[in-house]
Amino acid sequence: MSIRSVVLWMFALFAMLASGAALAAEKINDFSVDIDVKKNGDITITETIAVTSEGNQIRRGIFRDLPRYFDQNGAKLAYDYDVNSVTRDGKRESYAIERQRNAFRIRIGDADVFLQNGNHVYEIQYSVKNQIRYFEDFDELYWNVTGTYWAFPIDQASAQVTLPEGAKVTQRAAYTGHRGQSGGDYSYRQVGGDHVFTTSRSLASTEGLTIALGFEKGAVDPPSAADKRAQWFAVNASALVLSSAIALLSLFYSWTYMRAGRDPARGPVFPRYEPPEGYSPAGVHYIYRRMLAGNQALIATILNLAIKDAISIDAQSKKKTKLTLKDSGGDNLFPAERTLLNKVFNRREEFTLGSGYDTAFTSAYTAFQKDVSNRFGSPYFKWNSGYLILSVLLTAAAIVVGIKLSVFWSVWHTVAVLALGAMLGAFAYFIPAPTMMGQKIRTEIEGFRLYLKTAEKIYLDAVEPGAKAPPPMTVERYERFLPYAVALGVEEPWTRHFENLIPQEAANYQPRWAHGYRRGDSLHGLNKAFMSGMSSGVATALPQSSSSSGSGGGGFSGGGGGGGGGGGW
Repeated sequence: MSIRSVVLWMFALFAMLASGAALAAEKINDFSVDIDVKKNGDITITETIAVTSEGNQIRRGIFRDLPRYFDQNGAKLAYDYDVNSVTRDGKRESYAIERQRNAFRIRIGDADVFLQNGNHVYEIQYSVKNQIRYFEDFDELYWNVTGTYWAFPIDQASAQVTLPEGAKVTQRAAYTGHRGQSGGDYSYRQVGGDHVFTTSRSLASTEGLTIALGFEKGAVDPPSAADKRAQWFAVNASALVLSSAIALLSLFYSWTYMRAGRDPARGPVFPRYEPPEGYSPAGVHYIYRRMLAGNQALIATILNLAIKDAISIDAQSKKKTKLTLKDSGGDNLFPAERTLLNKVFNRREEFTLGSGYDTAFTSAYTAFQKDVSNRFGSPYFKWNSGYLILSVLLTAAAIVVGIKLSVFWSVWHTVAVLALGAMLGAFAYFIPAPTMMGQKIRTEIEGFRLYLKTAEKIYLDAVEPGAKAPPPMTVERYERFLPYAVALGVEEPWTRHFENLIPQEAANYQPRWAHGYRRGDSLHGLNKAFMSGMSSGVATALPQSSSSSGSGGGGFSGGGGGGGGGGGW
């Protein structure tokens, strides 16, 4: 065999294979749709879809995806489909209805039966409620005939629209192409009283045909009172659920608070010159705040360890603070302080806050929080956790239902959700009630905080005859209570009192427990920078969060009602 003969034979074989591949391509040969517009505004759709199956994608049958929602004046309303019949090649065919996110899927065929390759004709008939669009001067059918999400090309598509008797068409348009395009590859004709639109070219996959007919008012009945009520409820159901939840949960929270969350009666609050005996800065913080709020208790504890000479603090920069172990602290430490000290300095002599995530520090902080919560929790508070769990479930249910019923989302929906969250947060704070012992200690802490906040005024009032004089301010007294002032959020007034009551000592004050402490105009300013640096370092050392009118010519392919797409399975 000559080289020429071999080349010709190979060329013929390639041509045969290419021709076979082309013949084996699956496609939609014809997509014909009859649209019957009813007097009440409903429409009945009959889709006749002729396909070529080659066992690639179309093996058992096809599926038709219809959109589950349509947009009306900014609201996302649900289509109301009613599938009347499904046939293949003129015979009834089994099908299943599935809902997949935004798609109403009609899956046609039997999972246990494979189709014979070749041509098949599917007919799907379904009804859709309230699909006429009402304008001031005319009414309109604007319908996405094929949808723009088909996996196969479409050789030809057409739509035949039957309007109610006597309907006079005032304007019409059609659009071809991918979604958003306004191609005009179609022809229009009237057949009797019907209006027929036919594509003038084949459509590639994800291309479609959309039609629009405008007609005089009166041909189709306007929405009934029941339709309007149903639509109003669909649009406003989410807001009704959220607003009702706010009102009902407010009543529930009030009733629950009166029943279980009210604090026991307490005695008068008067200035106390010492903290409750045996209570650490972290302890008074927890009892006063009813929780560990932010990093105040931790920073106050680190500060107290430094003042007790257990550690030294070196403010190396605004973001880095080095902690160095000096002494085990002996019996001078509170239990939570000893827990933190032992775990932070386990097998190391120093540690720098701000150098990045540190597993040992994270473990130490977790143990510290657990120690404080266990020690100052249940003996001092009734948590009423059953009511709190119920309120969390009710709030979550209201938000989930509100989101599911939402057909559009406005700023007011967001405000309602935030309000529910804020109400839950407030309830979670106020529903724990102090025990009798907790109320007694909390009252003493409030009195001590009052002294730290108003020491200078109390000192001046003591000048009056008969007034009880507070202990004199000293450097040692200022340092001893500084961690408590930090824990209770009154560091600034306590430092101001120190500067005003003994200005000479305050001006010369240099803490022995800290380095890098540069004096300036304000001791409070230095304390604030110092605390800010430690707070930033603590945040760095802990784990970080990872941080959501068509008929007038203004339409497009894929616009209007209907649409979707489909494929084979």
